[in-house]
Amino acid sequence: AEFLRLQAEIGKTIIFVTHDFDEAVRLGDRIAVLSDRSRIEQFDTPANILAAPANEYVSSFIGQGAAIKRLALMPVTDAKLAPVAGAGDAPRMPSTGTLRDALDLIVLSGSSHLTVTDPDGVPMGSLDHAAISAVLGTTVPVASTNPVSS
Repeated sequence: AEFLRLQAEIGKTIIFVTHDFDEAVRLGDRIAVLSDRSRIEQFDTPANILAAPANEYVSSFIGQGAAIKRLALMPVTDAKLAPVAGAGDAPRMPSTGTLRDALDLIVLSGSSHLTVTDPDGVPMGSLDHAAISAVLGTTVPVASTNPVSS
């Protein structure tokens, strides 16, 4: 947080070298993934690198959980919100939260959805797992009714 505040205060380009991809995602506007002999494998925004790694080297450097890392970069307002349903007993989160925060809240609460609120706490809409998956360009798998045969 202090690093980002300092960068905003001085208004200069800063080159930060790290071997921690998660740190690079948190701090960088652009990331250059370098391999042996400083060969640039991919130079792009964190969101684009996570969504479309240029090659196997970049993919392995990212590691597991690329979708969750992408969700941490996306505000809940990127998702299509459904009308608020029910008696309002769903967990709530502010519209300033990320889709990763939303997924975390849905999973930890055991609820099927949550209510997104504006800065005044007024409900804006409802968000569920399917809406989060849709932002990533994926769908929620449907459970098969046929047993797997061996």
